[in-house]
Amino acid sequence: MLVANTEKSEAIEMAGRILDQIDAAIVDLLQEDGRMSAVEMASRLEGVTPRVVRHRIKKLVRDGVISVTAVVHPKALGYDIMADVLIETEVSSIPDLARQLSELDHVTYTSCATGESDISIQVVARSVEELYRMVQEQIHQMPGVSRTRTYLLPLALKFTYNWKVPREVCIDQGSAAQLVQDQAGRTGFSASSLPPPSQRG
Repeated sequence: MLVANTEKSEAIEMAGRILDQIDAAIVDLLQEDGRMSAVEMASRLEGVTPRVVRHRIKKLVRDGVISVTAVVHPKALGYDIMADVLIETEVSSIPDLARQLSELDHVTYTSCATGESDISIQVVARSVEELYRMVQEQIHQMPGVSRTRTYLLPLALKFTYNWKVPREVCIDQGSAAQLVQDQAGRTGFSASSLPPPSQRG
């Protein structure tokens, strides 16, 4: 059974969104099985009811903390090659080029970077030859690309969709209630309109 530790967490307020150990545990369970029912989750969390689980999931989705969606595994479709491609371009070209790169079918990740490269992308391919053609004949020929560096990733241990909620951003429920009260006091919001403490997230 997973135990939602609500006694030892340090109170932290993150950009207006308050998370606690119950939120984090629910996210972990959803990442384990996105179709897991609230009843099963509650059975694996100490002191949490299915109603609370459903309320927490709804709020996490509404607040943009998580999204429940299908995740495609490239290797299951034959895309066994994964690589990082670092791209150099003119500063003025970065936003438009990054958007164009993100639209390519084989690109799974795109970000603007600092340091030696301006844009970092991750690509998948069915062979090294396909990767080479993709970089040389497609990416390198895009307007604005001045240089590319490609790094094969033979072993990937962690993906963004497997990212866990860091426990350092979690707070205990008592601290969460105090933060809500403090925020209500600053804004004049009535605490009487808040849901019961067991349902706050």
